[in-house]
Amino acid sequence: MRSLKQKTESVHTDRAFASLLSAVVMVGICLFAHRSAFGALGEGAPVIQFFTQSFLPQSVTVVRGGSVTFERLQGNHRVRSGLPDGGGGTPDEPGLLFDFVLDELTPSFEYTLSPDRTEGIPFFDDRNENQIGFLDIDTGEETFRVGVVDNAFLPSVLYIFEGDSVRWEHEPNEAFHTVTSGLSSDPTHNPGLFFDEPSSGQLPIFVYRFRDRGEFPYFCRPHEFMGMTGVVFVEETFLRGDATGSGDIDISDAISTLLHLFSGRPAIGCDDALDSNDDGQVTIADSMFTLGYLFEGGRGIPPPFPIRGADRTDDLLHCGL
Repeated sequence: MRSLKQKTESVHTDRAFASLLSAVVMVGICLFAHRSAFGALGEGAPVIQFFTQSFLPQSVTVVRGGSVTFERLQGNHRVRSGLPDGGGGTPDEPGLLFDFVLDELTPSFEYTLSPDRTEGIPFFDDRNENQIGFLDIDTGEETFRVGVVDNAFLPSVLYIFEGDSVRWEHEPNEAFHTVTSGLSSDPTHNPGLFFDEPSSGQLPIFVYRFRDRGEFPYFCRPHEFMGMTGVVFVEETFLRGDATGSGDIDISDAISTLLHLFSGRPAIGCDDALDSNDDGQVTIADSMFTLGYLFEGGRGIPPPFPIRGADRTDDLLHCGL
């Protein structure tokens, strides 16, 4: 049975958290009112500006599911996806994805990419077909190099994300090796379940794409007795700021982070997802950052956002390990 002192302390703690939660809600309401009165000030999409006979920049990188704005400064234009001589029914067919006019009546147009699209999109101005632009898609996936040298894998430990690839490169004059998944050649460890490839002067490159999260140890069959092993930790992709795991960002995410910090409630989202300001730690500042984004049009949430992706910043927070 708890003592009277313990009960009193618990009541004080509950009241303090309730006061804090009420204050956060009130901040959200005030920020919402401020936004309604003065408008949002958030970061915009990449902008391509059109002049009389040209547009700049000719190429921009857009995240999956993100937007790009086409803006008229001079002249009249008809902007079409694809290529001027693109074939019918192909991604390069003119106007297949978008076809719009930029003039005095419609000086700008915002195009939002499908979250599922991974291929870049060419486009051109139908009234100036000699200039072709390109929307490059940032898929968030990368390839990481591991050197096979001096009877070792360098680096021997990697942290990557779902969809990333690892490329093992055999150095010149190095002995014959293998890149074999599993803890060891012991049959109970299922050696070679995912990959089992030679690494030699004749076959110097091996690339494997990790589609699932988890821990993937591997070793060299001829030199496992020398400790020639490695491990790849594959983290889960996530949406930054999504503390509730709902797939979008709202006030419940700020509240969920506070409950995790001050009442000991387990986090639904991973630590990296709770770190909405991407400063490498989870604090009350993350809740305030989320509220600022939602209600005041504050600084945009850092990637991965607005769709799930990987966090390439160097910190101690991980997801799904």
